[in-house]
Amino acid sequence: MSLPSPPSSPPLAALTSSNELALLPKQKKRDIPGRRLERRGGAALMIREECERFFCETMKTVFLGERNLSIHGSGLTGAYLQSPPPDNHLADPFNQSPDATPAGSRIDAWMEVWDYAGGSSFRAFVADDGREKSLFVFFDTEGVLGRDLKKALMALIELADGPLACSQIVACLDRRLPADDARDLVKSLQWVGFDMATLDHWAKDLDVTSKQWVFMGMEL
Repeated sequence: MSLPSPPSSPPLAALTSSNELALLPKQKKRDIPGRRLERRGGAALMIREECERFFCETMKTVFLGERNLSIHGSGLTGAYLQSPPPDNHLADPFNQSPDATPAGSRIDAWMEVWDYAGGSSFRAFVADDGREKSLFVFFDTEGVLGRDLKKALMALIELADGPLACSQIVACLDRRLPADDARDLVKSLQWVGFDMATLDHWAKDLDVTSKQWVFMGMEL
């Protein structure tokens, strides 16, 4: 069975010689006054959209500031969570006053990770609560079902612990995974050092879970 290949990069996106994403400026002559500029992010914008597609209502509330008062049993109905600031906002989005209402975690980076050895792919993001960063990785059914995840898992841990400088990594396991596959994945993660987790730390609340994802975390 042939391995899947990552989609071709959209316009305005390219890889540098060091294999880093570079966004190419649009030519001046193609600029049209009044034209929307949001699509200039190229591949980076598409990766963000792909990651956000995996967000359940609880995660939207915690990380995107989209407060939903219809959530029950999550402990979020009375929480105040700050939306991530615009990219060009230079002020510190976290109020450090001890009497201030706690702010939610902002998202520092969006990622799409391809494992050519095992044929798996992952969407991920880095959350920053102002004190430490955490790498969240989606183990969705389509991306991981029937794949050999051993090398990919170790690479993700090294990525979080090294270049991303995260203090922990959180695996988001798709609740739609078949029971046997879910059991094997949980055992593999536990063997590496993952434990069952909630979103309490990032939501500043208690017993915050998801109907779509099971969370397992590990300190790095």
